This record gives sequence, structure tokens and C-alpha cells, in this order.
Amino acid sequence: MFDMKDSWKNYDEDALMAAVDYFAEFLEKPDKEILREWVMTHVPATEVFTGDMDDGDFLDNEALLDPFPEFAEAFSPHSERWDLFCITCEDMSGVWLQEWDTFDPKVLQEVVELFALFVKEPHAEIEDWVRDNINPSWALEFVQDYESQVDVIYSMMGEAPFLAFHEKFAPGTKEWAWCCGLLIDMGAEDIEEIDSYEA
Repeated sequence: MFDMKDSWKNYDEDALMAAVDYFAEFLEKPDKEILREWVMTHVPATEVFTGDMDDGDFLDNEALLDPFPEFAEAFSPHSERWDLFCITCEDMSGVWLQEWDTFDPKVLQEVVELFALFVKEPHAEIEDWVRDNINPSWALEFVQDYESQVDVIYSMMGEAPFLAFHEKFAPGTKEWAWCCGLLIDMGAEDIEEIDSYEA
């Protein structure tokens, strides 16, 4: 069985510490001893970190795999560098590394307000549902209206969150019908079946 720790034994300590320094830049107060152990366990041994590598190069390099979901889970990074990396990661690979707890709360409330439009009575659990079903996306920061919000969520996640919302809350408002129409225009086939059935 392949052991990443053993693979680092074939490299100079400088290569390992360059990798540690790279990941440390995403943390406000990194503990490099803990980070060193994590890198040895989760990051393939390579000298690539000793060069001038930017985040896009990392994401483009398939040999490095993708340790960032594990990194986010292990360290809950919160820094300007991490925010910029998450934007790059979302743009390049459609992967969301942010958590709502560390994201702009204004964006969360705007998404909650969007889905609250679709039910007859506001539900207190809609925020919990949004946290569980919608990924925090930087594209949502720049939308100006509800139609743009629906467009962004559909473009990044497909029909899944809207189908899940229908199953959870059984919306029956004109606003939900409007949303279904918009999604159908975008090519949402399962939503079209629901809309046809309810009509």
C-alpha cells in the first residue's frame, strides 16, 4: 500500500518545508509542526513547491491530487489568501471549499430570502435547508436580482437543490411557478415534469 510519508523520505527536507510553507499561507496562525504532519500524510511528495508555483498551477497539476477538501476540514482556514484561493478553485474546477459559517452572511441571507419567496408562509428552517443544500459561491456575491440568483445556483449545481426544495417544502406559490418557468427555459427537464404535473 502506498504511503505518502515514505515517499517524502526520498526528498530533501527543503522540499517538504516548502510544501508546509505553501499551505501555511492559507492560515492566519499556522502551527507548522502540525501542518508538517498533515502535509506528509495528505500531499504527494514533490519538489514542485520549491519553485514559483501559483494556485492555478497547483489546481492544474493532476499529480498533486486534491488535498484541499481535507485541508479545509482539518484546519478551517480563514484568511484573505484562502478566500482568493477559493475563488480560483471555484472558477477553475467548480469545487466549493467555503463554508457558510466563514462566508459573507449577507449572501446567505439573500439566498434564504430567495427560497422563502417560494412558500406561502416563511419557514424558520429554510436557512438550515440552504446551509445543507446550497454551496456558498462567489458568483452569488455579484448578483443583482432573484433571476440572477436562480441562474447562478442552477448553473453551478443543476436542478438538484430546486428538486430538494420541492420535496421538502411543497411550494405552491406564483413565485415558485415563476422559478419553474425560468428553470425550464434553462433546460431543467425534471423541473418541467414537476411543473407539468402540478399544472
